[in-house]
Amino acid sequence: MSEITKEPIKVQSKFGEYGVELKGNIIRLDGKGVVTKALFQLYHEDVKKLALPLGGQPWGFLIFVQGVGILTPDAEQALIESVRLRKQYGMQGCAFVTSDADIPALVKSQFERVYAAANLACYFSDSENDALTWLAALGCSFSTD
Repeated sequence: MSEITKEPIKVQSKFGEYGVELKGNIIRLDGKGVVTKALFQLYHEDVKKLALPLGGQPWGFLIFVQGVGILTPDAEQALIESVRLRKQYGMQGCAFVTSDADIPALVKSQFERVYAAANLACYFSDSENDALTWLAALGCSFSTD
């Protein structure tokens, strides 16, 4: 097993930004803006750096969406393939907290489509606690150490 990255990874582009880190067996992502395919490719590699050291153990995703929080069409297609790949290395599901999204219904519509196409469970909430409870039911727990 390779070494687990402890420090948060932060990336900014002209259209969007994100911060991602591993807490327990949950990858937490704070995302803002529009995700282009170029930004998505950076994000995909960063998620792999965090997930692969888990060695196939079950893990979950917790995403906080701020602002626009949508994907361009080519980034959406790339995400479907990425989620399918993540399932193979242990991802159990993804919980979204959309209370800070500009249009939560639009975010939910796009990501429901992505996760349905990848055949993986997702959950949407305005509450971090509800999202963590849902992930805990999948065997994923958040750690603050």
